[in-house]
Amino acid sequence: MKKLVFVLASTLLLTLFALPAAIHADSTLPDDRFALKGLKQAHAIFDVRLAELDKLLFNLKLVKETWEGISSQKVKPTMIVSLRGPAVKLFTKEQAVPELKELLNDLKQKGIRIEICSVATRVFKVDNAQLLPDLLLVGNVLTSQIAWQNKGYALITLN
Repeated sequence: MKKLVFVLASTLLLTLFALPAAIHADSTLPDDRFALKGLKQAHAIFDVRLAELDKLLFNLKLVKETWEGISSQKVKPTMIVSLRGPAVKLFTKEQAVPELKELLNDLKQKGIRIEICSVATRVFKVDNAQLLPDLLLVGNVLTSQIAWQNKGYALITLN
């Protein structure tokens, strides 16, 4: 009887120690647990200057997926998309495709701030009055990027 209790107790202990490792090993979903460990919040600013619509859409979807991935892992993301360069031409009421408008709305609904550079709109001859309403016109996104980085935001360049 003692031998049976010993075997059962040993089996139970081994199972309890092996279970977390087995659950983790069997997990098919990757996560960022190691990198996010200890964080309650994550701050990032995305530098976007893509003038090709397909690449722009891909990268804005990546921003959305990044926000969702961080959020789903119990860390609060605070993000900014910073638009500059020739990309600004794609963000007018006349030029913006429905998919872009919908994506910008999704980002805004998540609380993602979307800044667009007035220097770039001037250089690329974009009428600020024609910009999409989900955008925040700033004086110079380079100044904005410097300020946000000094406030602890990680700069992510998407090209």
